[in-house]
Amino acid sequence: MPEFLRFDPYFHLYYLFTVIAVSVVIYLTISRFISGIKRLWSNRKNLKGADTVSNWMVRVEKHLKRRNTRLKASVYIVLLAFAITTGIFLGSILNNALAAILIAVIGFVIPEQIFLYIILRQRLVKFDQLVEACPVFASELQRVHVTRALGNTGRSIPDPIGRIFRQAERDLIATNEPKEAFGRMLRHMDFNYGKDFISRAYDCYFNSAVAPMFVDLGQEMESKRKRLHENIAKLFQDRILSIAMLLMFFPTYAIATRVVPTTWEFMTQTIAGKFLICLYLLSVALGPVMDYTTIRKMEV
Repeated sequence: MPEFLRFDPYFHLYYLFTVIAVSVVIYLTISRFISGIKRLWSNRKNLKGADTVSNWMVRVEKHLKRRNTRLKASVYIVLLAFAITTGIFLGSILNNALAAILIAVIGFVIPEQIFLYIILRQRLVKFDQLVEACPVFASELQRVHVTRALGNTGRSIPDPIGRIFRQAERDLIATNEPKEAFGRMLRHMDFNYGKDFISRAYDCYFNSAVAPMFVDLGQEMESKRKRLHENIAKLFQDRILSIAMLLMFFPTYAIATRVVPTTWEFMTQTIAGKFLICLYLLSVALGPVMDYTTIRKMEV
């Protein structure tokens, strides 16, 4: 029987995944291209080539700003281009088109995972400080108005929450525009409990009778904090364990090459070897996706 007619499960699985991956990349590329052409056509009278590049760079900068990073858009684009180029280069060395696609994807999702961890850490710091600030703020409301209560609480709580509260006091005194002042607070406390706190503070600015709600809010956040820290500790333990297991591939490969000199040929020339490499890279890429889903469920 000719070689290409023999049933090889690794062969069929490898090429099935390759076809799916290439199809997805082609579909996303064409979709983005068509949507971009539509936008350009709709703005064809007012848009120049330089404006198109500028608008795209502005979108990238907004994406980075939402992730609270100081990384410049140009540097971010260069890093992504480097990841894609590295994926193509390593894929050619491995003689594996699907591996090239997966390496390029990993080059994109790993920085996003790092940004996600940074955002999570920043929000946790603010959340922990807000838990401490809530009873202090509730106590201050029994003596003074919301404006002074924010300032007094801010002077007894560390930054960044302390700084946000003190700035809110200055804004309320300077402008006497609560909507604008609390709106600025909202931009710096853009998590669920932060929004809840600001909403109640805004209501309390006009109606001091709602002040006791902050005692209930503080108790609710304290209960949430205990569960949240337990879940995050478990998440990082699982992630460290999974990274350790993924890194075991390299010493395992080094040992295998000493025991079986044809290991490299097996990995790069046989369908089974290519399939194993793709499974390994897929497991690396799935980690950040699973973390993103888990962290979204733990939002404060």
